Amino acid sequence: MSRPECGEGADDLAPQPLAGVGQAALVIASPADGAVPFAHARALADALPNARLIASGASSHFIWFGDDYPAIAATITSFLEADPAASAGS
Repeated sequence: MSRPECGEGADDLAPQPLAGVGQAALVIASPADGAVPFAHARALADALPNARLIASGASSHFIWFGDDYPAIAATITSFLEADPAASAGS
């Protein structure tokens, strides 16, 4: 069995099992990431019922090097401090 490359498999993301995940999720990715296609982040966010997709302006996989990281860090903090009951079922 061969190990898939990091950029492979977005089409294999099965939405049925992920549709049952009730926990809120914050998916952060950069469209300029040369290691992982942004389509993977979009597919994951689309498959999770309570997900929010954030596009980083970073020029690589390392979002903390992007000029917009202070705003992304604030979003992460807000997400982690949010009341989980407030996002349940939305």
